[in-house]
Amino acid sequence: MGKVTIQDVARAAGVSKSTLSRFLNRNYSHMSVKTRERIAETVAAMDYRPSKRAQSLKTNHSRLIGIMIADISNVYVSLLLKGITNYLKAFDYQTLIMESSNSLEQERQQLTQMLDQSVEGIILQPTSRHSENYEFITTAQVPLILIDRETQPPRWHTIVTDNFHASLMIGQQVLKAARPYTVGVVVSERIKAVTTREQRLAGFTEGIAPIPVETVEIDQDVTELRRTVLTLLKNKAHPIIFANNGKVLAATLRLLKSLEINVPMDVGVAGYDDWNWAGLVGPGISTVEQHPDKIGKLAGEILMKLIQNPSSSAQMSVYRLPATVALRASI
Repeated sequence: MGKVTIQDVARAAGVSKSTLSRFLNRNYSHMSVKTRERIAETVAAMDYRPSKRAQSLKTNHSRLIGIMIADISNVYVSLLLKGITNYLKAFDYQTLIMESSNSLEQERQQLTQMLDQSVEGIILQPTSRHSENYEFITTAQVPLILIDRETQPPRWHTIVTDNFHASLMIGQQVLKAARPYTVGVVVSERIKAVTTREQRLAGFTEGIAPIPVETVEIDQDVTELRRTVLTLLKNKAHPIIFANNGKVLAATLRLLKSLEINVPMDVGVAGYDDWNWAGLVGPGISTVEQHPDKIGKLAGEILMKLIQNPSSSAQMSVYRLPATVALRASI
């Protein structure tokens, strides 16, 4: 048997082609429940799959959502994507997922490709902190939601973890530790690149005040962190390291293990962990546990509202979702 056509299904269901087309596009006006049920049974029995491209040409709706991620390699993103896609399933939307690799140029090229694919909305983890770099999406009249990172000035609905408050709470717990710390070390990827990292640094710094804080920026190379830790220990300091994302936390713990440094007797450690693995490491690492699946779900909810009611975009909001602080023996 050849490929089943829309005409074949309409004939089998005993309806017109136009009625079947309205059913497939979820336009049930003037269609009885009995007719809808009969069509649904026929579509299922004949295993009919309408062409998404053909439908988009007819309805001017692609039923496609673009998701732009800065770095797809970390666990946070996998949970974030799960939250988004699970929510969108109920609306029969497909997703087009791309990664910028934290490159503004690559991000612009791929966002343009999304617009060329006629996406109906975009969920973006922005590489840039400047809103002007994303105005072209609004000019194209495509709804935009920002996740995880903020841009200035605020222009679009933005959903982030309450990074400042969570980091503040970790810092405050350091002051209650049985053994006093003499210096804080915030370990991060390039801090000025992303507002999230700045907020975590500011929160932790305020939380452990008046203990002084140093910052160490790392990428793939932990040489500077190694030098800082060894120098502090040589000078009889008792440092508390705050690693401000999961990738940096893992790199920090690998380094401390390679140096045979005891946590927390020699060095205290806290950080961010989105996979709940830190509780299984060493004495148990104190962490901020975000809820990226909830961020993803909320992004999907707000985006669908914008798609269904574009005028609602005027009420822009920044949503700061609370994180969970897990206190363990590492501090």
